[in-house]
Amino acid sequence: MRLKELEGELGKIYGPRAGAVFRTIMPGILADFSKMLNNAGPDAHVTEEYNLEDRKGTIVLECEKVNGVPGEITACLKTGL
Repeated sequence: MRLKELEGELGKIYGPRAGAVFRTIMPGILADFSKMLNNAGPDAHVTEEYNLEDRKGTIVLECEKVNGVPGEITACLKTGL
């Protein structure tokens, strides 16, 4: 899924608080993932998992780099861990 769809998936866990949770945790997650992506090789597939502090799920981000250019970042939310 695209990052903008992730907030809706978080809504299934957090209900009306999902927007606040998304705006609180995503800047740090995206900053960390961006750093990893920048440090990866020119044709790398970068995947990283971020556990939610309350253990209600895990956000997984992925991105392909082709000739040093990152593509779209995709995300999924694993729950019931």
